[in-house]
Amino acid sequence: MSIIEDPNKKAPQVDLSKLTEKLQQSALDSAETKLDQATQGIREEVKKVQETATRVQNKLTRVNEELSPIKGNTFEIIPPEVLEKQKALSSLVTYGGDLKSLYGDSHLVWSTVQIGGEYVLTDSHFTLSIHQQVGTHDSFEILCPSEAFGEKDSYPLTNTRKYLGKRCTLQLKQYGQTTYIFTGIITQIRNKRIDGYSHIILEGKSPTILLENGLDCQSFEKKGLKEIIEESTREYPSDLIQWDIRPHLQEKLLYTVQYRESDYQFIRRLATRYGEWFYYNGTQLVFGGYGGKTVELVEEQDLFEYELKMQLVPQKFTYTSYDAKQAENYTVESESVSVQGTKNPFQQYAEEASAKTYNKVPLSLYNQSLMESGRMELTSAVKRQKQSRQNVFYLEAKTHNPNIRLGDIVKLKAWMPGHEIFKNGEVPLESYRIIEITHNYEGMEGYHNFIVGVPKEIETPPYMEEDAIPQCEEQSATVMDNNDPEGMSRIRVQFLWQKPFNGMTPWIRSITPYAGAGKGMHVVPEIGEEVIVSFENGNAEKPVSLGAMFNGKGKSGHGGKGNYMKGLQTAAGSNLTFNDQKGDMTLMDKGPASLVMDGAGKTTLDSSDKIIISCGASSIELHKDGKIIINGQEIKIEGENKIETKTKSHETVGLDIVTTKSNTIIKEEAPKISVKAKGQVEIKSGETIDVESTISNIKGSGSVNLN
Repeated sequence: MSIIEDPNKKAPQVDLSKLTEKLQQSALDSAETKLDQATQGIREEVKKVQETATRVQNKLTRVNEELSPIKGNTFEIIPPEVLEKQKALSSLVTYGGDLKSLYGDSHLVWSTVQIGGEYVLTDSHFTLSIHQQVGTHDSFEILCPSEAFGEKDSYPLTNTRKYLGKRCTLQLKQYGQTTYIFTGIITQIRNKRIDGYSHIILEGKSPTILLENGLDCQSFEKKGLKEIIEESTREYPSDLIQWDIRPHLQEKLLYTVQYRESDYQFIRRLATRYGEWFYYNGTQLVFGGYGGKTVELVEEQDLFEYELKMQLVPQKFTYTSYDAKQAENYTVESESVSVQGTKNPFQQYAEEASAKTYNKVPLSLYNQSLMESGRMELTSAVKRQKQSRQNVFYLEAKTHNPNIRLGDIVKLKAWMPGHEIFKNGEVPLESYRIIEITHNYEGMEGYHNFIVGVPKEIETPPYMEEDAIPQCEEQSATVMDNNDPEGMSRIRVQFLWQKPFNGMTPWIRSITPYAGAGKGMHVVPEIGEEVIVSFENGNAEKPVSLGAMFNGKGKSGHGGKGNYMKGLQTAAGSNLTFNDQKGDMTLMDKGPASLVMDGAGKTTLDSSDKIIISCGASSIELHKDGKIIINGQEIKIEGENKIETKTKSHETVGLDIVTTKSNTIIKEEAPKISVKAKGQVEIKSGETIDVESTISNIKGSGSVNLN
């Protein structure tokens, strides 16, 4: 087979028409694809416009249908119910429409309302106001036509009353994103007629209102602020109240009392007393903390109206206090305590002007606690007070930025086009912590807010007040412990309201008529007995015992008509009793041994076992079996007229010499007298010895000599 082509053979003919058609079709397809891609956004916008137009047309159709009963010429009287319906539909025509579709990703701020998990007012005009301030409950108000809830032709509050007590979540949106969230509780619903139209007003509070569930009494011993708040609010649902607790004060407090306060009042008072920030930022309840997020506000863009205010506040002061445990007085001057300064030039100037204007340094007694920590506690109090006096400068402004929350930091920027350093023209200024804000949303009229701020370096809120103590009246308590480790005759007591959680006071002092080092009256009430307790300066955290009291289960057993019985009796039964009717006095122990002075000159000392009277080496013992023992180095008995000793058997024993002596006569008389000596018996007389008897016998084993 030859591979050489025949030169005379003709080449096949190629049909280019089909190829041209394919190329043209391919080019058309490509162009169509590019055109489709290029017009995708336009077509989507057109679609949205068409959908909006359709909704508007539908609403107009509804309006026409509702207005169709209105017939006749212009001189006919329109029925009242038809006129009301016409007014309601006028509002629907003016403001109606789906807010999401109307605003979408627009720069305009709009709002959503969700109550009990249900979105409401999605296609109705409404106004919204939210007011927030540190240290207080936040509030909000929603105002809308009653037809927004289908109540135009129904009995007032028929459809809206179900929202009372429900959770309400309010959102502000811009550029399709949520910029601000506030969750609260609907606390009041009103139906109000305004300019001839029926309106619904929904009012609510922040979830902090749930902490206002009644007056409570609690106490906490040796716990920090974080522990105290967590323990006092553990019964509340965490899905409604979410905490961010980061107090500046980290020390444990000796004794903290909540007395007849709601949980909210108690926590707010703690924040006020210790200078801690306390506020609700829309989603969390903040105690302490170190500020929220930072939001930039640019002049002529976010910020159009503002006011700067500075004021004079005295800066110099001195505190003094008394520590009873150490029996020491402490004094701390404000100038000896350093606090964080501020970079804000207005703040600096106001502080300096205040210090120059107020020259006197006043002295004040700090008497708000038991002062168990001594000088360290007083120094902390001076520091908090000094920080609170830094609140001398405020910013007030109106902005259109919906990103700001209570507690956030706003950073101001001046608009200076052509600035050499900041090329974008935004020149940084001061920064401020927001302490008050009011959000106002008015539907088609737009959104704005009013803010109040202090320099961001300020650590203590303006509402700080160290005299925010729990006020308490005198009341009875039960003694729980009386073994004072410091030997100060103190006791620990339990009030009636402390029994459910087994609480008690720390060691508290008791009033006594006489006290001092190595002297005083030590009469401490027994465990389980009732005492009456007062409070220094009315402060529930500074109790002092005024004394014990008798009650129905602890009676004295004395008293009665004439009130002539007085006395003192210990728990063991020892007592001292005075009978004013008889004038006698009895001292008795549980033995019983007693000493009775009858008021007529008679004193009786009595014992059921033994009486011992002793002095050094001398003593007299009286035994219950009738034995009396007199001991001493030398015992002397003298009787001016007569000493008579009478007994069945009388024995006188002298280990050395027994001497019986009389200046007149010694007479011994008995049926039988026996004188016996182991050695010699000697009878001598300076005159005469008379021996007389019926029979006289003189015997001697040896010799007998008579001279």
